[in-house]
Amino acid sequence: MIKKILSSFLVSSVLLFLGVAASLAERPTIAIGGTVSYGGYVSSGQETEGATNVEVSHKETEAMEIGYTSLFAEITVADRVTVGLDYMADSVTTDTSTRTDHVGPGAAGSAKVTDGNNSGTSSVEAEFSDMITGYVEVRLFNGFYAKYGAMEIDIQTKESLHTDSSYPNITLKGNSYGFGFKNTWENGVFVKSETMLHDWNPINITASGCTDTCNNTKVTGSLDGAVATFKIGKQF
Repeated sequence: MIKKILSSFLVSSVLLFLGVAASLAERPTIAIGGTVSYGGYVSSGQETEGATNVEVSHKETEAMEIGYTSLFAEITVADRVTVGLDYMADSVTTDTSTRTDHVGPGAAGSAKVTDGNNSGTSSVEAEFSDMITGYVEVRLFNGFYAKYGAMEIDIQTKESLHTDSSYPNITLKGNSYGFGFKNTWENGVFVKSETMLHDWNPINITASGCTDTCNNTKVTGSLDGAVATFKIGKQF
């Protein structure tokens, strides 16, 4: 509900203030700068391997800390509405997750199967890179503003499966919501501090490229987090 209210408020505000700016014919300001972000994510996922007379399902939930830098460019109209684009300059790699499937009782980090041909050890990790965020900020009062962003990030899967299949790389989309504060000096240099919630779309990946032991392996999951951001830039 909060996300819907904030999104509707930002969209209506953008339309309103762009109309006001056009009528006043005020020259917009352009800004560029850099960003440092740090926060935490919670991911939950399930890997399912299904074949004739066998179905292995392994669930896991993990929390991880993330930190990254990015570059941004933005344009501000009537000192009220800001539209910008942010590009993540580096990448984030998850820890390696390992699972062993074998015939017989399971143990920690393993799963029981009924077919010895499907036994073996698999390891999976993922690299997140090239995140692009298009965003809109609406100034509320003084230096405080509300912000909405549409995000897109590439996920490169790095796995070693005991089957002869592999997971394809995907591009994941999501949205961000939050608030920030901007302080500007007379020379056009400014700093921003923000707190943003990241809400990504569900993850669905099906293994491909198999010949004999594909086993319909697939991964489903979710990814959500919160990030604190510090920005420094120069407006012209």
